[in-house]
Parts: sequence; C-alpha cells; structure tokens
Amino acid sequence: MAATFTERVRSQLRDEVLDAASAVVSAGGWASLRMQTVADQVGISRRTLYYEFGNKTGLAEALILRITERFLDGVEAALTSADDLATGWEAAVLSALRAAEVDPVLSAVLTGAAREDFLPLLTSEGTQVIDYATTRMANATFTRWPDRSQRDTKLVAEATVRLALSHIVRPSGDIAQAARDIAELATGYLSRVTG
Repeated sequence: MAATFTERVRSQLRDEVLDAASAVVSAGGWASLRMQTVADQVGISRRTLYYEFGNKTGLAEALILRITERFLDGVEAALTSADDLATGWEAAVLSALRAAEVDPVLSAVLTGAAREDFLPLLTSEGTQVIDYATTRMANATFTRWPDRSQRDTKLVAEATVRLALSHIVRPSGDIAQAARDIAELATGYLSRVTG
C-alpha cells in the first residue's frame, strides 16, 4: 500500500530534521545541539519538533537509530556475501567497528564531551538499538544459513551486538582482532550447538 501524502511529507520532514541534527552534532558535538537551532535550520517551529520527537533525548534516540540502520546495511551485506558463517560473522563485526570509527556523528557521541549524556542511549537505555541490531543480524543469518537454530542464532546475534558496542565505546585493541575474537566466540558456539 502506498504511503499517503501526509505520511510522505512527515517522513521527508523527519529526514530533514535528522540531517540537520546530524550536521549540528558533527560540527559542534552533542552539547551544541539545540532544538531551536534544528527547527530554524529546517524551517519549522520548535513546537513541531517537540511534537515529533518529544525532547532532545527523543531526537538523540531517532538519530542513533538512523545511524544504526545505515551501518547495519553494511553489516548485513558483509555477513550475507560470505561463503561461510565464520567468515561472514567476522566481516560483519569488522564492518560495524569500522563504520563506528569513521561516522562523524557516532564519533562525536562516543568520544565527545557529551559522551555521558549519549552513552545510556546506546547501553543501559539502548534496548531499541540493541533489539534492532540483533534482529537484523539474526534475520540476515537465517536468510543466508537457514539450517541454523533461530533461538541460538538470535542469542549469539545479541551477544555479538553487545560485544561490538562495548568495543566501540571502550576499544581494547585493534578492530580486526576484535572482530576475529567476537566471530570466533559466536560461530564457535553456533557450530557446537548445531553440530
């Protein structure tokens, strides 16, 4: 069913708001983001912005979900283009870790002065992001390797998402090695329970 005109306009406006918010955060960090600034850049009232997102935290959550969706496209492509699960899982994790390194908004969020404001949206309060990433990774695995247990794959996908997020927030070494280690844990478990 095609979206109505109102739905299309609302979706386009939402994209413009997130583009503006992303530009502000990239240029000046999270602390520089003001609802009025974003509203002015998009040409809407602050009231409209609050109606759509609730508050600055709601805008931040929408921005993080958008970033997550975009880099999960790369993660999914890396996973499903591999010949085997172990190679695919490692490529998927590496794709996520590399994307986190180069995304200017994510970098501002994770390394900037407002890190303490944003981290709960990715960790303790980040269930929406974690659930979305877990579902995307698990579904891509089911599509490519349908013989895998859905329960075990979803369990391993969630553990992978949480481990990758932990490495993004607090790197413990080389990202290529981190991707290998996470993939080894994940696919080792899946091989054991499937085999």
